[in-house]
Amino acid sequence: MRTAPGGWSLRALAQEAHVLPKVARDAADEGVIDAHHIVESDIVLVRLYGALKRLVWPEERRPANKDQGLRVWESITIETARAALPDEVQPDTGLFVHQTGCELATGPGPYCSALFKLASEPFYYAPLGLWFTELPSRRLTNEVVGSAR
Repeated sequence: MRTAPGGWSLRALAQEAHVLPKVARDAADEGVIDAHHIVESDIVLVRLYGALKRLVWPEERRPANKDQGLRVWESITIETARAALPDEVQPDTGLFVHQTGCELATGPGPYCSALFKLASEPFYYAPLGLWFTELPSRRLTNEVVGSAR
């Protein structure tokens, strides 16, 4: 198993992202993450990648036995998430994924706007903020803050 200089292996990354090791390997093979330079925020990207690869929109035909690479909207969504991590992500940040891309939303106003825009089409909601707060370094920070109360 390949290990990054910081100590993250693809297997450990997959375990933290709650996906199968194959999903982390596929993410590395498709360029979503760099297997030789894994950083902690890659956990969120692999978790998102795993969710997106399972999505099939209504009327979309995707043979299960054929690898088709990243679809355009998957690439847009992953790059939007990558650009937002970690600076623009708050605990309530979410990503509304639809067939043509995604909407990044933090707070009630942007949430309502995204829901209004997507009211008549299917979408998937990815709780980026929640996933980010579940990162190992954030869990330690949250535990220290929680025990200080």
